[in-house]
Amino acid sequence: KNSTTKQENSSTEQTNNSTTSAKESTTQGTTETTTTKVTTETKEQKQQKEEKKKKVIDMLKLTGIADAEKCLEKYPHELSGGMRQRIMIAIALISHPKLLIADEPTTSLDVTIQAQILAEMKALQKKLKMAILLITHDLGIVADVADKIIVMYAGKIVEEGTVREIFYHPVHPYTKALLNSVPRLDRDGKEMLCTIEGNTPDMTNPPKGCAFCERCPHAMNICAQYMPEEKTVSSSHRASCW
Repeated sequence: KNSTTKQENSSTEQTNNSTTSAKESTTQGTTETTTTKVTTETKEQKQQKEEKKKKVIDMLKLTGIADAEKCLEKYPHELSGGMRQRIMIAIALISHPKLLIADEPTTSLDVTIQAQILAEMKALQKKLKMAILLITHDLGIVADVADKIIVMYAGKIVEEGTVREIFYHPVHPYTKALLNSVPRLDRDGKEMLCTIEGNTPDMTNPPKGCAFCERCPHAMNICAQYMPEEKTVSSSHRASCW
């Protein structure tokens, strides 16, 4: 009986050992398969990252950054204002848009860097064949860059036309006031700068009529009561004024 029991125990241990070995081999096989799969995914991800990196570097070079590879390793505070602005333009252009909206793209830049950024934007516009919607208060930039100008006041278009029409033949009083408030080199140095009197309207409670009425030197009673209709000055020139 003792010998029979020992034999049974021995066979049971062998069976358990065989089962354990089978489990281990199965686990090892699974581990190997999983490892191979992860390695494949990592290679694909690495290839995608390299492609994206090359695309970013090419776009940075396109916007005028010479050492684009080193630029990728830097933090924003390590870059000059002009370089940061160029990088913002590169970010906007990376998806090759048909329309680039540039809201005050040269703010806080000195005149030299400002000119460089504008030159880069005009060159990119021709190269990528895209349109640029430039939002700015700087009429000097408008004159240099724009083909068509839209003048807005209190969220509404008051006048639109070509650069020549707006600068040389303005119609709306607000457009005239804007142009008169720009410092000019041909004026006497002792001459006071023209300013636009009054304040902008409260847009939480907008006026019934023309929003520029209270600041306009030519305002009439009708201006305060009714919104002026758009009038055609020429085929490309329109203004909203009574």
